[in-house]
Formats: sequence, structure tokens, C-alpha cells
Amino acid sequence: MNGLVKAEFRKIFSTNLWWGLLIPGALITLGFAAGGAWIGSLGAQVRDIDEQVPLALPLFASGMTFGTLFSALVGVLGVTGEYRHRTITTTYLTAGSRDSVLVAKLVAYAGLGAIYGVASALFGSLGAILGSGGEGFPSAVSWLAVCAVGVVSSVLWSMFGVGLGALVGNQLGAVLGLLLYTQVVEGVLAGILRSNGAEEVPPFLPYSAGSDMTMDLALNLFFGDLPERLASSPLVAPLRQGITEAAPIWWASALIFLGYALVMVLAGSLAGKQRDIT
Repeated sequence: MNGLVKAEFRKIFSTNLWWGLLIPGALITLGFAAGGAWIGSLGAQVRDIDEQVPLALPLFASGMTFGTLFSALVGVLGVTGEYRHRTITTTYLTAGSRDSVLVAKLVAYAGLGAIYGVASALFGSLGAILGSGGEGFPSAVSWLAVCAVGVVSSVLWSMFGVGLGALVGNQLGAVLGLLLYTQVVEGVLAGILRSNGAEEVPPFLPYSAGSDMTMDLALNLFFGDLPERLASSPLVAPLRQGITEAAPIWWASALIFLGYALVMVLAGSLAGKQRDIT
């Protein structure tokens, strides 16, 4: 198994794909965090607030959440690329079984997902420092907590991508399916469910669960770090309740999405065993 994992890492780092997808994800997180920190710094110029608002935290989490799509994409492309270039036959023939190949890919791309998550966390931290001018930075504990959960989210999305790639096989179909579902289909489905009185269902859908594990934590920490005069405002309490109670607690969302990732991997394993590679 160690040999298979090492072979997968060699495949990853022998191409430009891994850093070609890492850079935009990291830059998006940097931009979100910098913009949030800058907007939050404007609070110090408002007489009724007179303090910086830690908006960098939820926007940093938004950037990391969007960046996890790149982790999923690299997982999808890592599997479907072998089918596209016909190298999967050699990979299977040199391995003990098709499942061992899938496990090796999961380990390798989970590691790459962790690298993506750490890069996004570092770039997001840099963006927050630049946007806030080094002042009014959210508490270190809150920031590190969101960073840690963001890295876990990136790992899970990479595993989801590997499973999806193994399930579909076709590179174009898997990539388009991932992007269309996460950016269009689930939003439409969630709207239909809410309009039919099923408001409690959308947070349990795959993309929502995968996003909420980071966003729910960041929003709760954000409201907890608000300046006292804002936290005690009669407008903040109902806003906080409406935003944070709409989804399960962050660790529950993480477990829900872990379940989706494992189901996708299992489906990919079953499909891979039946697929003709000649």
C-alpha cells in the first residue's frame, strides 16, 4: 500500500495541475479575508460603533468554503484523468486490486486537500492582516479554529472528488456535474424545498453540509467576538438567531458531509469494479 500511495504522490507532483488549482483557491480566500477585514475596519470610523468589526472571520470562512471546490476538482481530475489518458489499465495491473488503487488515491488526495486547506488558511490570514492594517484582527483562538475546520473541510471535499471521479469515470461529465450541482442545482432544489414548507431539509444537502461546517463555526465565533455595544443591539440577537440556527451545529454538518463523502467513495468503488478498462 505504501508503494501505491507514493506512486500517487509522484503522479500528482509530476504535473502542473496541483498548483494550477491551488493558486486560485488560495487567492480567492485572500481576497475574501482582505475585503472583510477592510470593511470591518470602517466600523472604527462610525461614531456609534467606534470599533473594528471582525468581518474578516466570516468572509475568510466564505473564501475557504469556496476554495474547497478546487480540492474537489483536483480529486475528480486525479481519477478521471487516468481514464482519459488510458493509464488506469496499467495502474490496476500493477496493484493488488482496484480497491487498493482507490484507497491509495484517497490517501494521496486527502493529503493534497490538506495542503490546499493550509495554503488557503495562510493566504486568508495574510489577506486579513493586509485588509485590517494589522489592527482589529479577530481573536487568535477563533481564527485558528476556523483554519482547522477549513482544512478538514478541504480534505473531505478532496475525498468526495475522488469518489465522484471514480463513480462517473468521464472527466468532462464529472467536472460539469460537480460544478452544476454545487453552483446551480442544489440552490434551486433548496429553494423548492423551502417554498414547500421543508425549510429544515436544505442544510442537510451535500453542498450545504460541506459549507456549513466552516461557516456555522465562523458565524458563531463572529457574533461572539462582536464589540459589546453591537452585541447588545436589539438588531443583532434576532439576526444571529436567524443565521446560526438555520443549520446544524458545525460538527454535525461535518459528520453529515463525511457521510456523503463515504457514500460517494463506496459508489465509486462499486462502479470502478464493474467498469471495462480495456
